[in-house]
Amino acid sequence: MSTALHKKLFQEETPLLEEHIDSGLKDFLNSYKSPHTAGNTERDGLYQRYTLDLAHPLPEFDHTLAKAYRASDQSVTTRNLYAMVLANHLPYRTKTIEDLLELQHPNLTSLIASGVCHISLLGEFRQVLLLERPIGPSLSEIRKTQPRLHEHLVIDHILQPLCKALVALSERQIIHGAIHPDRIYLKKELILGECVSAPGGYLQAHLYEPLERMMTDPSSKGVGDEKTDVYAVGILAYELLYGMDRFKTMTREEFIRMALTMGTYNVLVNNLEVSENFQDFFRGILNDDPGERWSVSQLASWVGGKRYNMIAPPTPREAVRPIRFNKEDYYSRRALANAIHQQWRGAIKEIFSLKIDRWCEMSMHRPDLAEKVSRVQRLGGENAKETQNYDALTRLISILDPMGPIRTLNFSMRVEGIGMKLADLIHQGKAKEMREVIDIILNDLPTYWSALTEEQPAPHISRQIWLLQRARNYIKLKSLGFGVERALYDLNPTLPCQSELVKKYHITNLPDLMRTLDALASSIGGQQTFVDRHLTGFIASKLEMSKEVKLDELSNIPELASNPEPIALRLLVKSQQKSGKIPLTGLAAWVGVRIELILNAVHNRVIRKRLLMQLKQTALEGSINELLTILANREMVTRDQEGFSLAISLFAVNKKRIEKLQDDTVVNIYAQSLGGLIATTLGYGILCVAGYFTLSHVMGW
Repeated sequence: MSTALHKKLFQEETPLLEEHIDSGLKDFLNSYKSPHTAGNTERDGLYQRYTLDLAHPLPEFDHTLAKAYRASDQSVTTRNLYAMVLANHLPYRTKTIEDLLELQHPNLTSLIASGVCHISLLGEFRQVLLLERPIGPSLSEIRKTQPRLHEHLVIDHILQPLCKALVALSERQIIHGAIHPDRIYLKKELILGECVSAPGGYLQAHLYEPLERMMTDPSSKGVGDEKTDVYAVGILAYELLYGMDRFKTMTREEFIRMALTMGTYNVLVNNLEVSENFQDFFRGILNDDPGERWSVSQLASWVGGKRYNMIAPPTPREAVRPIRFNKEDYYSRRALANAIHQQWRGAIKEIFSLKIDRWCEMSMHRPDLAEKVSRVQRLGGENAKETQNYDALTRLISILDPMGPIRTLNFSMRVEGIGMKLADLIHQGKAKEMREVIDIILNDLPTYWSALTEEQPAPHISRQIWLLQRARNYIKLKSLGFGVERALYDLNPTLPCQSELVKKYHITNLPDLMRTLDALASSIGGQQTFVDRHLTGFIASKLEMSKEVKLDELSNIPELASNPEPIALRLLVKSQQKSGKIPLTGLAAWVGVRIELILNAVHNRVIRKRLLMQLKQTALEGSINELLTILANREMVTRDQEGFSLAISLFAVNKKRIEKLQDDTVVNIYAQSLGGLIATTLGYGILCVAGYFTLSHVMGW
């Protein structure tokens, strides 16, 4: 057989005609009208009674996380209201908002209503607060004409009403976190401004924060406790009586260094003639030890006339002899910890050879502390990896200053503020910086920090440490529903879903998410995948899932086993079930279109056709679970895989045969062999016939 003939028979390819099966789901989606609306089922409820005038902003109430606008109450037209439109990339103090809605106090700005509204100016849904507009100028404006106030005026018109407001908040376990002259208004009565348009302490001036929070980044302070508010009241009184201009000219770090060396009380009060009235007040409040600092009840007693015999806080000089670091002497371990953090890169070279453990034992007489330092110093050094040195340095700083924040190369974070910091960095897209926060969680540093203090941590701190320990396990899992995104929503349960699919709709729970996806199905369904780490992380967090989702039925088909979309669909199934099995025809059709694409991985055309024909009918029932059952059909997978394996084997056998037939030498050998076989067969045949006739003649047959 000629080479040309071989090529014609075996090498020319005939294209396969694949039968196209149209499920009709795309056409259905184009005409679908969802009974649901995108977003919260009760959104825009504020508009039924209140009017937001976006054409009239109120910049005096603005800040970096919220914008203020004029507002009015259609039922009570005499009310003077304003609205705060909040940012949607950080969690809200939802419980505090709910508590404040029930609290009316003459010295507190009244929170009238709260809800999610569509803001036409932004084209997004946002959390909105409706507040009673404070009457009168702010304390900051008053101080421009009266820089110093008499102490009786401060006690009677400032501290007494402030204390009443704090007592009312304390009874409901509400921390204000924003007591500052800019947020206090004074006319006939003092009014303390709102505190829930930003996370606790996020906007507070550093001088109004106690030392352990002053050293912390604004986005990771956490809410704090009632002593945080009392401290701010103490600084407010100090500023009204003596002024803070000298300290405002300092950088935050300059003030921190001075306070760590001398003590905050000594920095502020030394060289001042303080009246007997205020001696106890400042000694009790301006204390750098949170355990010794006054609470709301002690402040209330002092305002009510009780006098204490308070001793001035001592200078923080713990060591008999100093330790020298970076050409400076340090007598306080907290001051040394701060210096190490400020000189981080330089400290890496010096700190592991510095005899801090010996200094703790000999100069501070703290052998227990010396042992902890020694163990940590052995973790790092010249031969250690950079990550090991960084971890060791963070631990060393925590040992030296367990009251302070957890510190890394770029950040200072309170344990209760780690989740907030993570949300802030994800919003800014700072992946490299985010790695530092993740490493803190993975290295279980919050637990380590907590164990350094002898006192039992507050309940909210204990819960946060438990959440961080759980997040540590989830971050290690890379499948959908886990990873960093899962940790984000676990640590910030009030954070709206940050998926680009639904972010502008301000989704905070699963029923609203499912209804929103159904409403969006006709506009984006089919084209958009559900493989979205924010979407799946949000769902898994709300479902409190602890194990990775797996579809064992699809494990035998490599194309499906490695496809993450079936996992995302399984999470949607669980979300629908958790949401009360709401019928979601549009979302089901959207899922059906995605499954239609996935089914291209099925090899058997008969099986694929049968499955595709089931999709539309099942999608119209509105159950995502039934759709996924079509895909995760073990019998189908087994038959398809067995058939495909058999086809591969047959193909391999036939391919070898074809390859042999395409070889001219092999063909010639086959031809010669076949020719010889035919000639031999014919020869034997002729011989048999001739023999028969000869025998017949002889025998006379």
